[in-house]
Amino acid sequence: MNRNTTFLPRHTLYGAIVVALILMALGSFVDYSLSSALYDSSNPFAMFFAAYGAIPAPLGCVAAGTLFVCGRSRERAIPGMLQGAGGLLLLVLGAALACFVPIRYLPVSPVLLTGVGLVLSAGTVLLVRRLAKGADRAVLNRAGLAILLVILCELLVVNLIKVCWGRPRMRLVVSHPEAYFFPWWRRGAALKGLLMAAGVGADEFKSFPSAHTANAATMLLLGLVPYLKPSLQHYKKALVAFGFGWTAVVALSRIMLGAHYLTDTAVGFLIGFLSVYLICGALFRPRKA
Repeated sequence: MNRNTTFLPRHTLYGAIVVALILMALGSFVDYSLSSALYDSSNPFAMFFAAYGAIPAPLGCVAAGTLFVCGRSRERAIPGMLQGAGGLLLLVLGAALACFVPIRYLPVSPVLLTGVGLVLSAGTVLLVRRLAKGADRAVLNRAGLAILLVILCELLVVNLIKVCWGRPRMRLVVSHPEAYFFPWWRRGAALKGLLMAAGVGADEFKSFPSAHTANAATMLLLGLVPYLKPSLQHYKKALVAFGFGWTAVVALSRIMLGAHYLTDTAVGFLIGFLSVYLICGALFRPRKA
């Protein structure tokens, strides 16, 4: 791949920000009415994406761990062993999340869902190993670091905001007589304290922003593939477009389940996208001539 090529062009950044701001402005007026129209807590499509929409994050951990193992030093035994062990731990953690997170959302045999998670994780390992074959060791480690930092960054930012904001989810507003709608710019701390004292779980006040959507946006990390295998450069636009499409579908599914509003998903997308854009852009900055 041409090392003077940016990870994502500047117009992609501007376009993503403009789309997110438009959705935020629109959601400021139609959040409640849109969620009321789309709400369907038993929709199979939405339930599937509740289980697997955020799968790019755990599989990203599997990919990062595999890259660290493949990129470990063979000449320096101890640093190489430590990096390999760290990579394996990250791989196992990602695989465990891929196996067990879907169990929270789908009324399907846990054994079956665990099997699916193992297959997805094993497939990720095999694919990454194939992409890593012949790649420069420094590139492998940078790609693994980029994936890991993106996932940590978006999770940290999303969850810090969630805890502070306390916005009640649509499903709580629909199901609890004392709950009511909050626009995105208002914190729900007072209602949160009142209803949690009555036994409502803290998770019902984590609507803003959407972690599922932010995790889904890490699918944009597919744009790193050409750095590992330059011959796939002509597929980069398609890979990135798939990442945007996946994020949009997941965002829609979260609104349908009453887990998030349009504004929640817009901010979740923006956090995930900016994490990818800024971190990958910094680690894969074009070389000056």
